[in-house]
Amino acid sequence: MKTNFRFFLLIAIFSSLLFSACEPVDTTAPGSDARDPFVGYWQFIESSSYKSTDGQSFIVSISKDPVNSTQVLLKNFGNPGSQNVSVTGIVTASQIVIASQSMSNGWIVEGSGKTTNVAKTAMSWTYSITAGGDKTDYTAVSTLQ
Repeated sequence: MKTNFRFFLLIAIFSSLLFSACEPVDTTAPGSDARDPFVGYWQFIESSSYKSTDGQSFIVSISKDPVNSTQVLLKNFGNPGSQNVSVTGIVTASQIVIASQSMSNGWIVEGSGKTTNVAKTAMSWTYSITAGGDKTDYTAVSTLQ
């Protein structure tokens, strides 16, 4: 009888080591801001477009939106010709989503950029710009400068 009790006790201990909680574990450090890795100057390199036969390269400044803790401001997104034109984007763990919105220069933009490495220093972008009634789709890669 003692042997059976010890056997079941051993199985119970072993089983308790194998099972873990079903509650998801939050890997975000307390007090950290999901926008932090995206803040800075990003070098965008577009695929060829109507703007240029070879595509183009331009700098986009990404900063935290002081009004909304989940948003960032992207200045010069799409290279509209003025560094002061900006759009807002919503940040998730690994991407920025730009909902359809009108820029101050009259363009309508929408799209998203997703990180392509663990360090979050590179992103792959797909977006569209509607200018003068014509909608053009773009792809670009960006790297943190």
